[in-house]
Amino acid sequence: MAVIMFAESLISGMLPFIFLLFCGLYLTYKCSFFQFGFLPSSVKYALGGIFKKKAKGGVSPFQAACTALSATVGTGNIAGVAGAVSLGGAGAVFWMWVSAFAGMMVKAVEILLALKFRERKDGEYVGGPMYYIKNGLPKVFMPLAAVFSFTGIFSVFCSGNLTQTNAAVCSLNGGFPIKLAGGLIFAAVTAFVIIGGARRIGLFTEKIVPLMALIYILMTFGIIIANIGLLPGAFKMIFEGAFNPSAVTGGAVGSIITAVIEGASKGVFSNEAGLGTSAMAHSASELTDGVKQSLYGIFEVFADTVVICTLTALTILCSGVNIEYGKTASTELVNTALTTLYGKGAGILLAVMMCLFGLSSVIGWGFYGIVCSGFIFGMRGKKLFTAVYPFFCIAGAVLTADTAWRLSAFFNGIMLVVNMIAVMLLSSDAISQIREFSKNFKKRRYKD
Repeated sequence: MAVIMFAESLISGMLPFIFLLFCGLYLTYKCSFFQFGFLPSSVKYALGGIFKKKAKGGVSPFQAACTALSATVGTGNIAGVAGAVSLGGAGAVFWMWVSAFAGMMVKAVEILLALKFRERKDGEYVGGPMYYIKNGLPKVFMPLAAVFSFTGIFSVFCSGNLTQTNAAVCSLNGGFPIKLAGGLIFAAVTAFVIIGGARRIGLFTEKIVPLMALIYILMTFGIIIANIGLLPGAFKMIFEGAFNPSAVTGGAVGSIITAVIEGASKGVFSNEAGLGTSAMAHSASELTDGVKQSLYGIFEVFADTVVICTLTALTILCSGVNIEYGKTASTELVNTALTTLYGKGAGILLAVMMCLFGLSSVIGWGFYGIVCSGFIFGMRGKKLFTAVYPFFCIAGAVLTADTAWRLSAFFNGIMLVVNMIAVMLLSSDAISQIREFSKNFKKRRYKD
């Protein structure tokens, strides 16, 4: 039993973070800090995509990015951050940032490789880690593609469905009938959207993602502005707690390792950098320029973790609410923080946001399940997955999700390690492309 618990802790915690940090730092150095230099451009392309002409019959770069964002911006941005702060202290937020900036570079390379090695099937582009393993590495590595795809399917059901639906529906604070009704609604909307394939998923996510992100940002800004005097102290807690958790938590959390694991694991769960999942969404893009599409990936991690997760943490820290460090907190902590300004309406606002975040994630992850199932089982696998997946929304709504959360971290850890091995083995060509892009961009040879 002790060996099993150690293996779970290793794969769910430190091992993925070490892989992500090492690969992120290596790629950052080799690409001359590409994610920092091109962060403004990534924001420009992503926000500019809202107003650009939509794709006809295909998936636009912005729609592909929104599909990926719909999966990354989920209940983990609210419940996950609350859990990280309560279990790891305010310093966990700092380690979220570290994993995010390393993850930006990793995700950029993932997307570039995905576009280079993708295939065209049934009139749509399809790609991701399993395809760049299949088409970019020697055949001896093919078992890795199978491991990634099988693990991906299990992760989709746990990370993308059960946990998201449960967290969203439970925020309604109703009994069994309310939970069942919520699960049925989630199932119906999910089935309607994913049955239409990448095109319909893109059309749906490009509308819901910007809207829900804007509403949540405005909500959290309200709390922070109302308590602006506490903002410097909140940042002090984050930086001091990153290296001395006990000073901030009163000794309830005394281990830096705990702060690192909580922050990094929740960050990876939220922004999915290193998992390779977003690469599947971006593979559907009609764009052929892999480096430019990768800029959307940099924006995704920035928007998800540096912006939205940070706003959740600052909302908690600036509100002055009591945090029971060392004990698992969830949406109730965020709800208490929001209540300080919005009163009784806070519960309704938070429930709406949790449902929007949860539904978008369920649909975004559903796309990943379709790709993984199609890779292993072909068209029959895709059809079977599409038929079964929505029903898990009902199960997630009415069951407890503790085991699903643990399995999510475990499967995500395996996916990240497998993907990082492939990314590093294929990184030399990606690094060359990024360097060439940077050189041409600086010489103004690159046409937007």
